[in-house]
Amino acid sequence: MKRILLFILVSLFLLPPTVYAAEKIYIDIDTPTMRRFPIAIPEFKDLKGGGSSRQLRISRIIANDLEISGLFNILSLPDSLGNLNKTDLTAEEIDFSDWSAIGTEALVWGGYRLEGERLAVEVRLFDVIQGRQIAGRLYQGRINNLREIAHKFSNEIIREFTGKEGVLGTKLAYVSNATGRKEVYLSDLDGYNQQRITNDATIVLSPAWSPDARKIVYTSYKRRNPDLYLLDLITGRNSLLSHRPGLNISPAWSPRGDRIAFSLSQEGNAEIYSMNIDGSQLKRLTNSWGIDVSPTWSPDGGKIAFVSSRAGNPHIYVMDSEGKGARRLTYEGNYNSSPAWSPRGDRIAFCSRNGGYFQIFTMDPQGNEIQQLTFGSGNNEDPSWSPDGRYLIFSSIRDGNSELYLINANGSYSKRLTRTDYDETNPAWSPRIQLVVSEP
Repeated sequence: MKRILLFILVSLFLLPPTVYAAEKIYIDIDTPTMRRFPIAIPEFKDLKGGGSSRQLRISRIIANDLEISGLFNILSLPDSLGNLNKTDLTAEEIDFSDWSAIGTEALVWGGYRLEGERLAVEVRLFDVIQGRQIAGRLYQGRINNLREIAHKFSNEIIREFTGKEGVLGTKLAYVSNATGRKEVYLSDLDGYNQQRITNDATIVLSPAWSPDARKIVYTSYKRRNPDLYLLDLITGRNSLLSHRPGLNISPAWSPRGDRIAFSLSQEGNAEIYSMNIDGSQLKRLTNSWGIDVSPTWSPDGGKIAFVSSRAGNPHIYVMDSEGKGARRLTYEGNYNSSPAWSPRGDRIAFCSRNGGYFQIFTMDPQGNEIQQLTFGSGNNEDPSWSPDGRYLIFSSIRDGNSELYLINANGSYSKRLTRTDYDETNPAWSPRIQLVVSEP
């Protein structure tokens, strides 16, 4: 099995001497009437010259990243502007009037040098209206770092235009039946670079990231019982975490990474428990006649939201992390499930059956200000928050088989991320740590 290693660029340099700090916020992402910023991204050039047969489509990765963010309008370019022949481009060499004539307000220019497996990528970001360079970077690494480099500069563009850090270098964990059995996979946020990380040849469920993104806990039936396993992404070691009688399902890491909450039915009824990450110090948190599943921690670690059927139908409840003070949050709908607490702490996403289909909703931690994010036919399930709390990933069958979709937190923008012939479910969004797969 492949190992997962922390990704570190060999080198990252500022491009002197014309790198300027952004002097304004171009995009106010908190404005409900925000317009998508028009940006042009011509194909990157082979700076070695000589017509290399290995054309690198870096600009297309960046364009797709910015499209995913929902913040930019990627412009189609006429041939006269789309083919930049120069191997060096500065603000003084650009006729910005040509770009503004087609509605461009920002321009990304880039080039690369490939020597064997060694890769250097030079990228510049320009403000077309002001006629100046906003940022420039030189990345050095290997050819297998190509996508990480592109994601890195996409995040740089977002930071320069919004003043906020982007999430485009993060990963998704999810369950896919591509092998005919359900296994855990990883991919980049844009759905590319898919990699299977389990080989259980059975049913697996509910992968959950540790806060440092170095481990994933999940449920597997490989011992013919739904047990919890802990996969170390650095070493590749996969260890049995909880093999207690009955269900061991729906794990969730505490924000500190020292405890895991999960649902356990060793005493007959599914209840919420917590334990240390080595499986020790098991503590029962709920005690009701109903089924209690799907815990999710508040970002401060003080509370846990969960699903319970104690009132008859499944609804969302919240309690403190020691199991005290449980109270009901949802009262509408006859089936509410899959709560996910935002990293900001201000919203809880969940699924609710509405009009015959499951849809994604959010509410505040008191159960008020409920907002429906998805609509239409086809189930939309298993929401998971981005590390900045601005987006959600979820699975949906709206276009046929189950695929992964992204939506922003107010529901105004949605994008399909994966396009396969398989079912992809149970998505989990990684923390803000970049990863790359390396052969053992």
